[in-house]
Amino acid sequence: MKWRLDWSMTKKQHYVPQFYLRNFTSEDNKLWVFDRVKREYYCKTPKEVCYEKYLYETPWKDENPKLGKFVLENQIENYFADKEGEYSYLIKRIIDICRNPQNKNALICRHEEKEMLASFVANIFVRNPWSLKQIESDLPLEELKENEEIQAIEQIIQIMGLGDIDSLVRAADKKVWLTEEVDGSRLTPRILKMNYMFLVSQKGAFITSSFPAIYQLCDTEEDGLMPSNIYLSIHPQVSLLYNEDIPKTKSNRLKLVDEEMVCELNSAYLKSDVEQMRFLIAKDKETLKSVTENTYKNLK
Repeated sequence: MKWRLDWSMTKKQHYVPQFYLRNFTSEDNKLWVFDRVKREYYCKTPKEVCYEKYLYETPWKDENPKLGKFVLENQIENYFADKEGEYSYLIKRIIDICRNPQNKNALICRHEEKEMLASFVANIFVRNPWSLKQIESDLPLEELKENEEIQAIEQIIQIMGLGDIDSLVRAADKKVWLTEEVDGSRLTPRILKMNYMFLVSQKGAFITSSFPAIYQLCDTEEDGLMPSNIYLSIHPQVSLLYNEDIPKTKSNRLKLVDEEMVCELNSAYLKSDVEQMRFLIAKDKETLKSVTENTYKNLK
């Protein structure tokens, strides 16, 4: 039984959805990646980039053969997989509308799609290894273990020989944070409050990264630090911009941008923290080189 569970698990868990990465592939179904640490270019398939083995899993601290290696293995990965089916259809539809010259004045998203779009952006935020490190470091584990109910559960687990309470608490906290932020706890409603537009390139190609969203934070009374400005490319010719300053009359519409603006938006990825956005991604090597050549010298 244990062998069957391990075999059926998704070991390579992508923190950037493969359907999203495929929007940046060329005709051979590959994309170009620039590693900001190694300062090297790679040509890869979406399956080969932006993943970590067992990223969303929480190992049992004292592994019990009855339970397997991980707490509720593949549960978060399966949750993301279900979401991606909805997101993929929506993003494809948005790209098709934005790239049709006849739709210059069209409203892009239907009313019911706006929340799904905000959920997709929240999903991009929370599922990244960098984000996971932040929530795990903020978990008040010792404080939680002083809770009488947690102590009672710990005693039951110890009596039954089922593992360690630390692992259970960490897994529960990770699941709640990852799923509720996307399903509408804090982040999705916050994004939904902002107006948004789609930037369509007339010349030049947008790039993306291993953390696709570029953002600014503001301090809110209800939820503390939250994004107030979000930029996210979704295709070499289409990007998404959320901003509270976008006029309502311009929201949910497309805006044509020139090559200079495309270059400016692409260069913003280089200003991000390397640990957060280690890999830059584009449809072709020439586009990546045009972004990196002024920052990284003597590249081949």
